[in-house]
This record gives sequence, C-alpha cells and structure tokens, in this order.
Amino acid sequence: MMIETIYDKHQRFYLNYVDRLLADESHLWHLLLTRFEVVLNGRLQGSRLCDIACGEGYLSRFLAQRGPREVVGVDISAALIQTARQRSHLNNLSHHVDNAHHLNTLADNSFDIAVSQMAMMDIPDHQAMFRAVHRILKPGGVFIFTLLHPCFEGPYRPGENTYIEDDDGNFTAVVVRWYGREGHWQSGGDGVRGHMGAYHRILSTYINDLLSAGFRLEKLEEPLMEGGGLLAQVPKALLVVGTAE
Repeated sequence: MMIETIYDKHQRFYLNYVDRLLADESHLWHLLLTRFEVVLNGRLQGSRLCDIACGEGYLSRFLAQRGPREVVGVDISAALIQTARQRSHLNNLSHHVDNAHHLNTLADNSFDIAVSQMAMMDIPDHQAMFRAVHRILKPGGVFIFTLLHPCFEGPYRPGENTYIEDDDGNFTAVVVRWYGREGHWQSGGDGVRGHMGAYHRILSTYINDLLSAGFRLEKLEEPLMEGGGLLAQVPKALLVVGTAE
C-alpha cells in the first residue's frame, strides 16, 4: 500500500513550479545541471548511476544522455515517479518508488554514482539517507548532491522579509535568521516552502554526518550566477561531493 506524501498531495503545484523553472534557461537550476555534468565529467561514461529523491526526473533525464550505462531514479512519491516515467523514453533510464532513508529496492555496492538535486531539505532523516547511499555505492563511488544553502536559506516566519532592497528595488542582501534552529519549518507563504516546508540543518551538521556515514569530503561548491544582482554575490545553493570509503 502506497503512502501519500506531501509531494503527492501538492503534485500539480510542484510540477507547475518545476516546469516554470526549467523553462527559464537563466535560472539557477540550469547552472546546477551544468555543475553536475562538469564535476562528474569522466565518471559518467559507462557508469551505473542512481538519482535519489528524483521528483519528476529532470536530473535523471539530463544525466542519462551523457554516457551512463544505466540511470535509476527513485522517489518516495508515487505520483512524481509516474510523471517521471511518462516524461522519459530513454532505454538506459528507469524510475521506481523507494524511500531515500532505506533504498530497500537497491542492492549493496551496486552503483558507481549517486546524485540528488535540491532534495536534501525534504528528507526527514538525512543521516539515514547518507548511510543508505553509502551502502548502495561501490567503494570509491561518488555522491554529489545540491541543496538550498543552509547558511543563507534558513527558516523564516510568515511576514518576515528575508531580502533587503536598495532604493531602486533591487535585492542587495539576505537576512539570516534562526540559523541554529534545526528541524522542520514552514514559511506560511504560497511557495514551495509554504506548501511543503523544509528541514533545516546547519552546515557543520551536514558535513560531519556525511563523514560519519563513511564518506570522504571531496569538494564543496557555492555556485554563483553570472552578471550582477544578489545571486552573483550570495549563493542560493550548495553543492557537496563525497567519495565512499
């Protein structure tokens, strides 16, 4: 029996959100897709890759066309997995329902690469996910994930302004509140974090727990957008690369 998740409940809202951002080639998500490709580079060719918490599968589709022998996308939302299947007809790509905490459908030491795109904030138990990812990776396998930068995209309460504007109405700075308050939060607004909420952890929690799960930290990136504006100075996302020991 499938359990309805928050993303099943808000499927239409979320798919509209994803499609809108993917249609905007100047959006941060396209920069992050490029960073996945660059960081993985020679590791992709002939690899077996797992996309964890894949949603409707846009990262799976992107990477499956860049050399892997097989890509498997998993997500706890049956509705999003159904959409992922509908949107992909690549022979080396499949999607199925699984919980990132356990990855019970995936065998030990069976993947060369694991990826996760902007989903860590939705995982209730990130430590369990790290352990599960380490289990399915071969020794020396790589885990690369992105998330909202925990230092700059933390919890806020309804009605709080999180961005500071100049006299011309341009965002110039970020207000950081409640950074040390780990746990689930909800913005109270009408965006993704208003509908689904998020789990906030401080940066050291993520890194220390990744190391404790058996990974060696290979790289951190804080992608910045080109040109002017706030996102050229303050990173919205954090990219983490770990190697399974």
